[in-house]
Amino acid sequence: MSTASAADSTRRLIAAVKKLEESLHTSGLPRWMSRLPVWWLSWHYCRMLDHKIARMRRIAHKFALWLPVIRAADQDPRARLEFIDCDHSMQDDIDATRHTMWELRAYCIDIATMFEQLGYRSARLQRRQQLFLSVIEQTCIQAATMQETLVAHDARVLASLQEREQQTGQQAMVPPPVVQGAVPAAQVG
Repeated sequence: MSTASAADSTRRLIAAVKKLEESLHTSGLPRWMSRLPVWWLSWHYCRMLDHKIARMRRIAHKFALWLPVIRAADQDPRARLEFIDCDHSMQDDIDATRHTMWELRAYCIDIATMFEQLGYRSARLQRRQQLFLSVIEQTCIQAATMQETLVAHDARVLASLQEREQQTGQQAMVPPPVVQGAVPAAQVG
């Protein structure tokens, strides 16, 4: 979901909740009962954040597991050449994950603004939002570290391959040693 459509959706939701709250109040319900839709919305959003936090932690855990594997492969000369991200697909996947997380972060901030505009404050909601933002930031840092490690690994492997190629090319240009008493093939009749 793009940020623009999320903002539009948030504005429509604010308008709908305010309208519902006002209609409940004008129908004779006390103000605290007319606030039930906002409370329910907050509860629902907290549950959604709990699920997103758990998912972000799983992603962070995967990054935490993969990073030592990449570093270990970089130390082993045999494994170093087997593990290279030639088409940058791994880096692109990590970048797409980071981009999605930043979109979720922006969406979370928009939702916090929405609740403020509704005049609703909840310590539980604020704690969940702060935890969510913190987990996203930590996961993005891990993703950036992993990308940097991949780029450095690939650069070392490519430099090593280029060095080998240059050494092989120089060896091919060196004329073969002359053996005493041998007759060149061109003179053999």
